[in-house]
Amino acid sequence: MAALKSTIVLITGANKGVGFEIAKKLAKDQPSYHILLGSRDPERGTASAAKLQAENLSVEAIPIDVTSDASISAAASIISSKFGRLDVLINNAGIAIDNKHEPGEDSLRDMMFESYNVNVFGAMQTFETFAPLLEKSENPRVVFISSNLGSFGKQVNMGSYPVYRSTKSALNMLVMSFAHLYREKGWKINACCPGYVATDLNNFHAVGKVESGAINAVRLATLRKDGETGTYSNKEGPIPW
Repeated sequence: MAALKSTIVLITGANKGVGFEIAKKLAKDQPSYHILLGSRDPERGTASAAKLQAENLSVEAIPIDVTSDASISAAASIISSKFGRLDVLINNAGIAIDNKHEPGEDSLRDMMFESYNVNVFGAMQTFETFAPLLEKSENPRVVFISSNLGSFGKQVNMGSYPVYRSTKSALNMLVMSFAHLYREKGWKINACCPGYVATDLNNFHAVGKVESGAINAVRLATLRKDGETGTYSNKEGPIPW
């Protein structure tokens, strides 16, 4: 078990892609951090955690399905009993299935619900469930993995991924609301765009390396008490809401 003085971090959807790279970089950059690698599939989560443990990194797997309130609550109970608190929550779990929707298969309504259930409802429920454990931290930090496709100000490739981008716009509003609600308590709550990097989210079509997607998330996860809150950024800097 990690020492109780460690900084305890939970990353959802961390068995692959950007989530895995965030776990890897954070564990390497911050030896005093203990990373809870969240995964919907326990076997995949354990296998991914084992890869990092083989590098002597402080990581362990924890099952969490953000579409299941029971699963989220079970994960919170495990963390509460083992560590008594949570210092950093990185809401990374997400899907982009616009390009997988074919007319005549599932209805558009079903596809939209599935997208919002993971990207918005899941992120909000995870935050709400873990808020009491974050409250016990001396420096609570929450990172919501968003996308510049959710920006009203930047308007990048507006014809693509309409459902996915709308989920990220909704997520950004939650970030702004939570940051406002918890500002006086000193919580650091921010939205992070990892950039267009090659993952299964985009069928590995992106030219950016997945490792670069972890850079800004790790920065936000390690903010000091005087750090920023209520921001929306990528590794290059602020993104217009």
